[in-house]
Amino acid sequence: MYLLDALNCGAALIDRAGTLVHVNARLCAMMRRNCRELVGANVVNLYADQADRALVRQSLDRFDEGTETEFFLPLPDGTKLPVIASARPLSGPPPISDHRIVTMIDISAQKQAEHSAKEQYDLIIEMSDTLLHQALELRKYAQTLEDRVRQRTEEIRQAHMDAIYMLAVASEAKDDDTGRHVRRIQHHTRELARRLGFSPDESEAIGYSAILHDVGKIHVPDSILTKPGPLDDHERARMQLHTLAGERILSPNPFFDRARRIARWHHENFDGSGYPDGLAREAIPIEARIVHLADVYDALTHSRVYKRAWSAQEAIREISRQRGIMFDPVVVDAFNASALPTDRDDADLLDPDPRPAARHTDAGA
Repeated sequence: MYLLDALNCGAALIDRAGTLVHVNARLCAMMRRNCRELVGANVVNLYADQADRALVRQSLDRFDEGTETEFFLPLPDGTKLPVIASARPLSGPPPISDHRIVTMIDISAQKQAEHSAKEQYDLIIEMSDTLLHQALELRKYAQTLEDRVRQRTEEIRQAHMDAIYMLAVASEAKDDDTGRHVRRIQHHTRELARRLGFSPDESEAIGYSAILHDVGKIHVPDSILTKPGPLDDHERARMQLHTLAGERILSPNPFFDRARRIARWHHENFDGSGYPDGLAREAIPIEARIVHLADVYDALTHSRVYKRAWSAQEAIREISRQRGIMFDPVVVDAFNASALPTDRDDADLLDPDPRPAARHTDAGA
């Protein structure tokens, strides 16, 4: 019980019948209810809609399985609080095994950010349709039309970049380095891609896609993101889920294809020892191999709550040592041959336009 009360997220102890045996103060606050009225209540009866009740019963039917899913908490005013619900059975003989712990993490802010980004994207699509109609109407003004389409295309591109940058910053909102980390990753990734032979346009696109590499950290608890020491096994496993969450968050639109590949696989190691899928060598998309090195370099050369900043020379030696282990040898060679920033101030590598440009690079996670 004391352990549940010490958690900084909502937590409850539930028996097989769905009765709330114990709830912590955080969960009561999230549900805007008195703890006394929750203890002894059945979780199924907290939900008014029959479909929602059926989902809760399905979860109880899988009582002995560990589960994690997005759901919601019903509030007294009829609104719904979106949460990540994680359930784990207690190990041991009955009656211990007849109980399980359920934790609830409030993701309402992240959901609002996702909703806002989607509204902006829908507006961009609507603008695109309007522009096409205007182009057909103004065909006889060829030169004027060409100039207008060029202008509108640039506006749409900038709007795409605005949405990308805002989503990336939302995922990094709890970091003191908000925005600067992703801008550095964008810069390093773009320069490495150019050194590897990608065209200027492809290199630019890979750089923009790298901005969203850690967007899945929206779903990682603050206690893990800001922990000043090494993560334990449970925390590390939870942190590693950000790669899958990032891929899931990003739109299925082809515009985000590169960003989805980077979000899922930028922690895969060249020798197959990485996560989440243990891919190795060329099975890892080249964009993810590039971002992996850029991300680790930036993490090493900037301080975190759990480490000091390494010098550029120390970071370069470590990356060279990991050639063929963590990193693709070809990418390491391009890195060693490139003129990436070393001891310069961050301001030297940031573009003056803030729009096309997120943080906690867990190089060791």
